[in-house]
Amino acid sequence: MVTAPAWTEISMTTETAPRPPGLFTKAEAGSRQIVLQVGLGLVSFVVGSILASGATTRIAERLGPMENEALAWALGWVLQRLWIFAMLPMFGYAIGRFTEISPLRFAVIAGFSGEVFSLLLSAGIDGFESLVADPKVVLARLITLFIGLAICMSAVMSGRATAAEAQLEANAVAEKRKAEYAAFLASTEGTPTDPTVAAAPSTEASAPAAGEQQQGDQHAEQGQPEPE
Repeated sequence: MVTAPAWTEISMTTETAPRPPGLFTKAEAGSRQIVLQVGLGLVSFVVGSILASGATTRIAERLGPMENEALAWALGWVLQRLWIFAMLPMFGYAIGRFTEISPLRFAVIAGFSGEVFSLLLSAGIDGFESLVADPKVVLARLITLFIGLAICMSAVMSGRATAAEAQLEANAVAEKRKAEYAAFLASTEGTPTDPTVAAAPSTEASAPAAGEQQQGDQHAEQGQPEPE
């Protein structure tokens, strides 16, 4: 028996073994995720600002000026932060459905990207002094920012949970169809699914053939012709 050299087996094992992703591949994948999260943060701010402007106009036309200043101030902040309360969580839920991403990482990168863009836009219009001129505005901005980040994290986790449930359902359906197909093949070919049942008839059929062969050997040793 000819055996292959040891170095041949080693080379074959080395070629077939999967290689772990390199440092450059990991860095490239991480940079793509960061770019995607920053882009979603900016898109959320732009789309949310457009929707908030339209909603503010509609509310002002129907309700008119509000006499309660506190209610008007709170409603204005809710509409102003619509991008981080609604738009960014929607994107987070969609990302969680299709990718395995960290909820905290997505919320921080995307949320702070949109917030920095908002601050730069406000500073470009009213100046940098306006960002810290009113402590009440600064406090409201920080509180709404952290609330929005919490909502975004919850949306990403909800998306990942929904994706996991869908994967489990898909696996269950695939296993069920596989079992049905195996049963269909077994019924079509006429072979039972239990191997012990299939082995029993072959054992019983081989027993008479073995007995006839043994009788033929005994007649041959005694010099007698085999009975027909």
